Parts: sequence; C-alpha cells; structure tokens
Amino acid sequence: MLVKLTEICSNGAVTVGQNYKLREVFVNPEHVIMIREDVRVKQLNESGLLNLPGREKLNMEHRFSKVTINRGHTGSEIVVVGAPETIENILKKQERHILRG
Repeated sequence: MLVKLTEICSNGAVTVGQNYKLREVFVNPEHVIMIREDVRVKQLNESGLLNLPGREKLNMEHRFSKVTINRGHTGSEIVVVGAPETIENILKKQERHILRG
C-alpha cells in the first residue's frame, strides 16, 4: 500500500535563486530506510526564503523531514512536510497486522 506525502522540490537553479513547489508523492513504506529532520528547509521557511508559487504558504512552525528510500544499490532522498515522528506515524498506519487469537 502506498502512502501519500507532500514533497518540497526545487527548480535546481543555484545561481538565480531557488523557487520551491509542493507536490504530492506516493511512497511505499516498506522501502523507507531512514527519516531525519531537515533543518535547512526549516530555516529557509522561517527566514521567508522558501519561495512557493501562488497561494501555497507554510506556517513558520512547520517541520520538515528528509526521507531516504531504498532503490536497490542506491537510495533516493526526498524532503517532505512533517516532523520525523509524524512521518513515521503516517508510514506505520499502513502496516498490516496479523490477528492472533
């Protein structure tokens, strides 16, 4: 079962100034190998440098997590909205439990 998270992605332009956008991403919880807080994005948000288009705005208290996803020989990292504990709880909700009686 896939889990929907909100990813923060950038345009990658380092010289001109980065613009960011929010998009939905679907992740397989079984492939997540690490979740850690992303303080850099939190600082960008608090200082007003997280340029989001249109009406997309984030509260200054938002926390962000870097999620590492297993891709075989390598890992892929994405930055998502939410504290590591919150993301962990979202991923755990999708676990299936065997009933033993």
